[in-house]
Amino acid sequence: MSARVEATVATLLAGVCSAVEAHHSVAYYGDELVELAGEIVEVDWRNPHVGITVEAVNDRGLSEVWRMEGNSIYNLRRQGVTAELFPVGQRVVVSGRASTREDNMMLMDTIVMPDGREFVLWDLSGRVDVEESVVDAAAENKGLFRVWSVPRANIGAYLQQLVDQPFTEAAIAGRAAWNPLDNFATRCEQEGMPRIMVNPHPFEFIDRGDTITLRTELYDIERTIHMNRSEAPADAAASKHGYSVGRWDGDDLVVTTTHVNWPYFDNRGTPQSENVRIVERFELSGDQARLNFTVTVTDPATFTSPAVLSGYWEALGETIPAYDCQPL
Repeated sequence: MSARVEATVATLLAGVCSAVEAHHSVAYYGDELVELAGEIVEVDWRNPHVGITVEAVNDRGLSEVWRMEGNSIYNLRRQGVTAELFPVGQRVVVSGRASTREDNMMLMDTIVMPDGREFVLWDLSGRVDVEESVVDAAAENKGLFRVWSVPRANIGAYLQQLVDQPFTEAAIAGRAAWNPLDNFATRCEQEGMPRIMVNPHPFEFIDRGDTITLRTELYDIERTIHMNRSEAPADAAASKHGYSVGRWDGDDLVVTTTHVNWPYFDNRGTPQSENVRIVERFELSGDQARLNFTVTVTDPATFTSPAVLSGYWEALGETIPAYDCQPL
């Protein structure tokens, strides 16, 4: 790492590591927090990570151009952070984690403007600076069929569940084959079940009669839940998202998914077999403003007992824009 004018290095808080584990590029970056000052020369506002390029001057008086990565557009927008806040030519102070693979690459944590305003560009999970208001869902009376959002204050604990599961020794050993620098996420390929259901982007249920469409903004994915069958047909084709059959248990929606040929439980290389069976339960609150869910994953090749993921979403009145993932 070359020396820099206006640069300091500190130990990265341990909490940042767990927060970024859900994102594809963590393997590029080290465990030190770097701070530098410079001028914005380019802004690339896209998914999966926005990019900001800053020109700084090192201690030899030479110009250095730094490429910075931030979070996804949706996660930044929830924080009130938009591209317009970072005009080309603006002086800024940036802190983040330097790349271990490329010179002058950084995973941004914060940007501080000349007037003292600070914007969080990466670890949003524990920083709730903007209060999020639940809409009057009871008055709208849409029931399950609306856009649901992950409460930002709970994102860290939500994603941590992918790590805290009863994995078999074989599953843990299988992670050794995972290439953190070249995988489906770095190539902007859609993720499969059940991982796609544990992400901080919004979801939407759409009633189509005999089927329910379940959308997620992340990777522009649409799942089909078949409501007119009791089980998947024997000749159902396997796919990343499997074949889903739904039923109503009182007011709860219960969805069973089989025929999944997605080889990973998560996005750190934990393998799962094609025998995986996933049961989701969605329970609407009385005021229709909250949707509690439980995802139970059974796969003896991966878990010593069923894995259970749980949490809740809120009705925040959001929409689902196109994700339009563009690989770096």
